[in-house]
Amino acid sequence: MAGNNATALKSNNEDVEIGEIDMNRYFNNAPSTIFSDIVVRKNPDFFDTQSHSTNQVSDYNPLSDGASTSSFFNADVLQASTASLLDTVVDRVEHSALSDTHRDTWIPSEHTRKILRSIATSAAGASHLERENLTMPGLAVQGDMPDLIKNASIHFLGEDENIHRNVRTASDVTQDERGLRNLIQAGCYRAAVNLSGRLLSIYAQGYGKINQPSKHTPHSLQLWYTRLSLLAKLRQMDVLESESKPFGNLDKPDMYFTFYPELYGTRPGSMASFAFRLLLAEIPSYYGKPKQALDNLYKLLATVNRIIANFQAGFNGEGTHAKISESDQRDALKLWTARKSRILISVINCAISMRNYILAIEILENLCNLPDWTAEQIGILRSAIGRVHLFLGDVSAAEKFFVRSNKEEKTTSIRELVDSGLMAVAQNAFQEAYSYFQSASAMDPSNVMLINNMAVCLLYTGQLRTAVWLFESVVNRNPLKSLQEPILLNMCTSYELHTTHCKQPKLHLLRQLNRYKGDAMDIQCLKLAM
Repeated sequence: MAGNNATALKSNNEDVEIGEIDMNRYFNNAPSTIFSDIVVRKNPDFFDTQSHSTNQVSDYNPLSDGASTSSFFNADVLQASTASLLDTVVDRVEHSALSDTHRDTWIPSEHTRKILRSIATSAAGASHLERENLTMPGLAVQGDMPDLIKNASIHFLGEDENIHRNVRTASDVTQDERGLRNLIQAGCYRAAVNLSGRLLSIYAQGYGKINQPSKHTPHSLQLWYTRLSLLAKLRQMDVLESESKPFGNLDKPDMYFTFYPELYGTRPGSMASFAFRLLLAEIPSYYGKPKQALDNLYKLLATVNRIIANFQAGFNGEGTHAKISESDQRDALKLWTARKSRILISVINCAISMRNYILAIEILENLCNLPDWTAEQIGILRSAIGRVHLFLGDVSAAEKFFVRSNKEEKTTSIRELVDSGLMAVAQNAFQEAYSYFQSASAMDPSNVMLINNMAVCLLYTGQLRTAVWLFESVVNRNPLKSLQEPILLNMCTSYELHTTHCKQPKLHLLRQLNRYKGDAMDIQCLKLAM
């Protein structure tokens, strides 16, 4: 029930090693090192639908004009089985045995290249850089982020309720990346932000250190990547903007290995991961500047295209005539082509947030024309195009893309049932939509998103009591999975519509949050006046 941001679908991969890795999977339960892509967006990623056991739900607004379907198609309403689309492809290639030299490739600006060349040809310690050529990050806030669920529980339910709160803080885990990983896996994102601040202070990049010179390592940059990803996940936009700005586009000389010859010798490449570059490019869209984010993404895309062209020509990624084996060339092209596709996914998300649906459709169609997609992936891409057409209100165009990919198959996939449900919603046929979502839910009973879709359809058809019962049943059946902001916001709005005595059921939800969830939830979804 958030605003009409028309973005959707999100990805979850996992990490494996320091380097080019994905922290998304932190938000699954996969093991790995701390550093991996948290794919973060103010709204879920258009391509990050979890397939069957998704832990995301739709952002619907049952209070909006029933004649308008745009509010219905918010956030994860576009979910199908897209999690496997690009994210598993990119993840698999990212964690291949490709040489770090090719994985860390980046093309510096000419200004930065000259400085790095000067450092390489100077005597150790002889070069001195002006401050404007240094990256000087630091924490923008002092002290720890509070546990808002704990505070609200004490406020509304009394001190005694606090004995049921069993949530880790930054001090309850090891003060290293293992502790950070444990906090993230437990859903304690605020505590993880607090711990990241402590760890960054070791690098002289703590509070008050913005615009103060300090040394960087791949480890410190991955800590920053993790912290900024968490801040975006928690929607701490002011802090996110302040702390991300010192990094610029990660092109200052001290972002490259050759800036530190005493540590890395002549090792080429960027210390900052590609995932960090992508995150920084997207961040302006989180605080209301999608056009700036779009410009950033296209600049990123231009560099990646140059790197791909260099590998295709038999050079290394930077374009020098270093010898590269055929197998390395093939693997490098796979990696950077996958990264290019990931940038295009971000461009689509950004275009949709700007309501530039024509651009989104154009890029999706171009993606469809790329080789090596499986039939299932092509079906998912076409489904995504159809859903963007629904944003445009073009039901007939959408229907062409929702045609079943294999008509000989007797069974219908969950994605196809969801597509049919969305088509019904677009035509205000909410009872029919309910039937499609119900069929999909029968195939995947653990999919919370489908239950939410069904409940919202019931709200639109005036079956308020049944909708409330359905919301409550899914939360009571699996509180750990079902207690999510969009579900809770929809539930609390339903309570307000259902009865004037809605405070007690809201307090019951707060009690469940206090007992089952970490510290990441925004309690405003309960609509309780403090």
